[in-house]
Amino acid sequence: MRRGRIFIYIALILVVVLVVAFLYLRNKGVFTPSTAATPEVIDVNLVLAGQNIPLGTQITMDMLSSMKFPQDKLVTGLFTDPNLVVGQYAKFAIDQGVPIASGMLSSSPGVAAGPGSPWVTLIPSGMTAISIPITRLSSMAYGIRDGDRVDVIASMLLADLDASYQSLLPNNTAGVIPAGSHAVISGGGTAEEPEVNLNPDEMITNLVAQSISGMAGAPFGRAEFDANFQTAFYVVPSESQRPRLVSQMVMQNVPVLRVGTFPLPGQAGEEALAQAGQAAAAGETITAAEAEQAAAIEKPDVITLIVYPQDAIALDYLMKSGAFLTLTLRGPGVDDSRIVTESVTLQYLLSQYNISVPAKLPYGLVPRLDVLLEPTLPNDIIVVTSE
Repeated sequence: MRRGRIFIYIALILVVVLVVAFLYLRNKGVFTPSTAATPEVIDVNLVLAGQNIPLGTQITMDMLSSMKFPQDKLVTGLFTDPNLVVGQYAKFAIDQGVPIASGMLSSSPGVAAGPGSPWVTLIPSGMTAISIPITRLSSMAYGIRDGDRVDVIASMLLADLDASYQSLLPNNTAGVIPAGSHAVISGGGTAEEPEVNLNPDEMITNLVAQSISGMAGAPFGRAEFDANFQTAFYVVPSESQRPRLVSQMVMQNVPVLRVGTFPLPGQAGEEALAQAGQAAAAGETITAAEAEQAAAIEKPDVITLIVYPQDAIALDYLMKSGAFLTLTLRGPGVDDSRIVTESVTLQYLLSQYNISVPAKLPYGLVPRLDVLLEPTLPNDIIVVTSE
């Protein structure tokens, strides 16, 4: 009996010790249940199409938008930096709100997927493309490239016309004798002498009548009275009418679709423009074989511009009327401003730039200079035959 009590006391002591030990260890945090740390979610800005982007359109910053997207769910090919998208071309039509992936973009124009010509995708709605001829001087020495923006200068010659005949003035005269004239045509085609003792006005009238009757087919002139000789002269032009040159910037900020001829199906897409005459640029001569090789490099003789339909009609008229078209290259950046320019004529040049009309001097240049001599450009190819 006594032994049984001893076991009870020992059990109670063990229970108390265990309870005290548990409470002590719990206060030390040994039995506090551990909680796993929740990983921090990092969001990035996913680049989206802020509007519907048509196929072949060059993407600008205002076409884009963004949304927060978990970085750990970002897949390869999506963009978080919009600067990597700006300037690229859409290979497919991209709907608004769609994330832009690298497979949707191309760094070169004209490679968009779709039937028909690949170039139509680069022409904005409401505009059209037209090709005009160019030379080395009219195209900024072949410095214009696809995607540039240019201004168009047109130069043309104007002349006075007879409104009814639509022919150059002055008109030719015909053999008509006015009624009551004192001039009589003889069989040889000459006229009798005018009456004497006439005042200048009567003398001019009589002289015009004689001239008209005796100069059939000659240019129509005018009668002038010479006070020194007290006689009248009938003055006719010494040459045909000189057309008058005028130049004006007719179009500004025009996008360039392509410089050179478009490749036909099966041809290479882009042909680099070679720098012909590198040796000549250094002031050296080249052999005939080298010149033949340089001549094989095709230089562009045509350029295609993106214009409004009315401007396309104007360019077509200018080309067919023989006007000279010159392209000037605009600077970088989006600049839609239009500068008001004045037409340039001979009178404008003389007054605007204070150019003096040369005086009639008792001496002159030898040899006689009737036309301006065109200078030779430094990089013109000089062909020498090899012996």
